[in-house]
Amino acid sequence: MSFFKNKVVVAIGIIIAAVLTAAGIMQITGGKNYLTNALMVVISPAQSAASWVSSSIDKLSVSIWEMHSYKEENERLVNEVNELKRESRGMEEYKAENDRLRELLDIKNVQMSEYNTVAARIISYEPDNRNETIVIDKGTHHGIKEGSVVVTGGGVVGQVTEAGTTWSRISAIINLDNAVGVRVIRTGEPAIVEGDPEYSRSGNCIMTFIGKDASVIVGDLLETSGLGGIYPPGMPVGTVIKVNSDSAGTMQYAVVEPVVDFNNLYEVLVICDGDR
Repeated sequence: MSFFKNKVVVAIGIIIAAVLTAAGIMQITGGKNYLTNALMVVISPAQSAASWVSSSIDKLSVSIWEMHSYKEENERLVNEVNELKRESRGMEEYKAENDRLRELLDIKNVQMSEYNTVAARIISYEPDNRNETIVIDKGTHHGIKEGSVVVTGGGVVGQVTEAGTTWSRISAIINLDNAVGVRVIRTGEPAIVEGDPEYSRSGNCIMTFIGKDASVIVGDLLETSGLGGIYPPGMPVGTVIKVNSDSAGTMQYAVVEPVVDFNNLYEVLVICDGDR
């Protein structure tokens, strides 16, 4: 760009020098002023054009430099915004984890104070049975054994079906092999919540063994009954979202939505028997 600009300036200088030389010669030889004026009339537009080109080149150079500066500034600001977003997400994740752990601690110290419990993290799910079978990072070394009950701040998760030294496998309450003794909080009616092949895909289970005259409606809350001595009584289990009856109006079963969100389960509390 500067090379082109210099060429224009040199050309203009040559033209002006030629004109001035011619004018000087004419004055020495007694030439008329009208000839000089005529030459200036011819040269002036060229001078103006050259000046305009030079000015435009300067402005274009400045604009290109400014565009480059704006681009760099924009990239810097975008990077700063992305970094702030990452930091914000990190803070939100830490806060969420802290809230979950605090909730587990509250359960351990209040509701489960008479039980021996161990906090554990979810490390994987069974690939062919997601949400129904969960693997945690604690095992027999931490006092966990087969049959240990697993809960969260929300409610019942399930039972340990296999325990290794530093890991355990949990069967969730939506698993077909699991069953939980419950009662309807509104009426006190006992029943059983268990997994079902039709509803487990959507993360739900069913309530069966309901008394013939029992009153169960959509919205009823269920909690562990404590019958059978496996699950502690009073732990939230789920909510009735659908009631199925036969042609005679007799209720056959109810669809239950667990209180635990198995798609967003990160930490659990395992209730262990005996000393660690």
